[in-house]
Amino acid sequence: MRRAFGLRILNANHKDIRRLKREGNQAVLHGHKFWNSSFLIMDYLKKNPLKRNTRVLEIGCGWGLLGIYCAKTFACKVDGIDADKNVLPFLQLHAELNDVSIRTENKTFQRLTTDYLSQYDLVLGADICYWDEMTGILANLIARSRRAGVKQVIIADPCRPPFTDLAERCMDRYDQVKVKRKFLSKPVKASGDILVVN
Repeated sequence: MRRAFGLRILNANHKDIRRLKREGNQAVLHGHKFWNSSFLIMDYLKKNPLKRNTRVLEIGCGWGLLGIYCAKTFACKVDGIDADKNVLPFLQLHAELNDVSIRTENKTFQRLTTDYLSQYDLVLGADICYWDEMTGILANLIARSRRAGVKQVIIADPCRPPFTDLAERCMDRYDQVKVKRKFLSKPVKASGDILVVN
C-alpha cells in the first residue's frame, strides 16, 4: 500500500486486488490501474479547493481515485461512471479503504444526457482522451454539460494529440477556458495539461 494526497492506495499485487481479478474483474478499456493525470488534478484542486457538498461526476472513472479524493478531502457528493463495468469493484474497494461512499454506474460518455448532467456542479476526467474519436465525443459532452448548468469541467492528460485537439476546440468555442501545464515530482512523477472549462 502507498499513500498520496491523503489517500490509501493498494498496489497491484495486494491480495484484495488479486482477488478481484481472480473473480473475473479484468479491465477491457485501460482501467487496470491508476493513471497519473489523476494526481495532476488533485494537485490543482489542492490549490483551488472545492466547496463542501459539491456534486461531482468523475467520467471514465476507472478505479476512481480522483472522485475518492474529492469525497475524502472536500466532503463532496461523488458519482463515477465508466464504460467498463469490470473496473467498478476496484473503485468500491478503494472507496471503502478510504472511508468514503461513491455511487457508480456502467455508462458511456455518449449516454450522459443533458438531463443526467444537470445533477452535477463539476465533471472531472483524467487520462480519458486517448483515441482520436474521443475528441469529438468529449467536445460534445462538454457542450451538454454547459447546457445542463454544470459549473466546471476539468480534464487532464499527458498531452496526447486527441486531448490537444479537444483543448483547442474548447478555446475556440468558449470564453472561460484555461489550459495549465503541470509537473509533479511527488508523490509520483507526472506531467501534462489540465483543461478547465468554466
